[in-house]
Amino acid sequence: MNAASKISKIEAFLAFLEGEKILTAHSAQRASGAARTSGHPFDTVMTELGLIGEQDLANNLCRFLDVPVLAEVPEQFSPKILAGVQLSYLRENAVLPLEMDDRQLVVAVADPFSSDTIDALAFHWERTPSLRILPRRMIGECIERLERSAADAVSLESGNAGPSDFGSDDVERLKDFAREAPIVRFVADTIHRAVDAKATDIHIEPFEDHVRIRFRHDGMLSSVDTAASSMLSGISTRIKILSRLNIAERRLPQDGRMRIAVRGRDIDLRVSVIPSIHGEAIVLRILDRAGVELKLERLGFDEAAKAKIRTMSQAANGIVLVTGPTGSGKTTTLYSVLAERSRPDVKIFTVEDPVEYRMAGITQLQVNPAIDLDFATALRSILRQDPDIILLGEIRDRETAQIAIQAALTGHLVLSTLHTNSAAGALTRLRDMGVDGYLLGATIRGVLAQRLLRRICPVCHGLSGASTSCKGCNGSGYSGRTVTYEMLQVSPRIAALIDEGASELEIAKAAAEADLIPMAAHATSLVRSQVTTLEEARRVIDLDGSG
Repeated sequence: MNAASKISKIEAFLAFLEGEKILTAHSAQRASGAARTSGHPFDTVMTELGLIGEQDLANNLCRFLDVPVLAEVPEQFSPKILAGVQLSYLRENAVLPLEMDDRQLVVAVADPFSSDTIDALAFHWERTPSLRILPRRMIGECIERLERSAADAVSLESGNAGPSDFGSDDVERLKDFAREAPIVRFVADTIHRAVDAKATDIHIEPFEDHVRIRFRHDGMLSSVDTAASSMLSGISTRIKILSRLNIAERRLPQDGRMRIAVRGRDIDLRVSVIPSIHGEAIVLRILDRAGVELKLERLGFDEAAKAKIRTMSQAANGIVLVTGPTGSGKTTTLYSVLAERSRPDVKIFTVEDPVEYRMAGITQLQVNPAIDLDFATALRSILRQDPDIILLGEIRDRETAQIAIQAALTGHLVLSTLHTNSAAGALTRLRDMGVDGYLLGATIRGVLAQRLLRRICPVCHGLSGASTSCKGCNGSGYSGRTVTYEMLQVSPRIAALIDEGASELEIAKAAAEADLIPMAAHATSLVRSQVTTLEEARRVIDLDGSG
């Protein structure tokens, strides 16, 4: 296929997507221009521009070319068919011969318009190619598995002049190793697999003789892969390069963030690197905005809870707090509130570290301690921008708390988070920070304390016998999470107790005598309703106490 014929076929496919309302005319023009000038494979052009996801692209290519749809590499695929062909050649060109008979060669491709490689395979086997479409990632993962099992892949595990021998000042050597294809592929594939699994965190943990890779999914960690210890320096350096951290510093903790394109959509990752006795331990927090639907009902709040949240969050001024440990969904709840409040006549600012969701129609600011832009400084500046609502990522100290109180007293609604175990605990925590009790009673509209519980799998219903083979939950018995909570609205009586210096227990007792349902009671009701299990509820909260 010459260049003109290739472009002609691409143009026809783009017209097909435009006709199906999958692409706009402008997007089709962008894709056409990039395909002509970039020199990159067509599937890469489409996904890197963010015009379509990998799987959607593959499905539409199948429709356009009228070829069978493949969900994955067929079970009957045998690596023996690849004898005589370099795996690196197949990986780089994203092609994978699947089977052949006397007349034809069935081959999976990511870019069916790049025919040179397909023609080369047909020439090698002297058979007519019959195309199947698979995303580049799937082809790459299959070949990666084959490479790992091949004898030449174990060279990475040899101790001869390995990267673990690098000195702390050998920066250029670290950079070179991190740019080597196996390291680049390993880091990229690990992130892609985590996003596909809807994981929230990636843990890269060094041990004496290997590196363990674990994903956190629905709040639980599970091992998914291992790597040779000799790869750790390269993996660490690659992640540091992507997140703009100091690659020569391996003695002190570092925090950063990066953005990576995964099948046509941008994924933000928060990076934490900490030295350990066996090397640097790394945790990547995945901030996948597209994976979360910002609606209160989708989070698991019932009608009564939604009504209370809306009553608190629709006040003209004051402070609404959401409390709970890291990973309990606090920010997601607050953004769901913002999604309801965001209108053309409402000015909304957020101050966060980091910004976890991008939302149209609001102004978002990320703190940067390196230039002395902390929460307190940012909040002071925002107050001069005439906001109606301010989302403050976290109240961490007395100064930030006092500025938030000032903002509430001057006619602004402030939404924020605290790390406390209970709703009443948030009030005493602020008082312990040095905020006067009468100011808390005058400004706090309400406090929502929450945790996330795994839901019983709707396919196998958590039955041990069925769950072992259940595709809905991969044998865990759980699929997805819901929220359990307690909600404290500050009444005149609660305000008086705060001002009098009442304890957390006294405030909680007064709130329960009004309408607060303790979190333990709410979690127990979810167990009775078979939303979750007693074991899961006990794992997350103290059913006999307050947290």
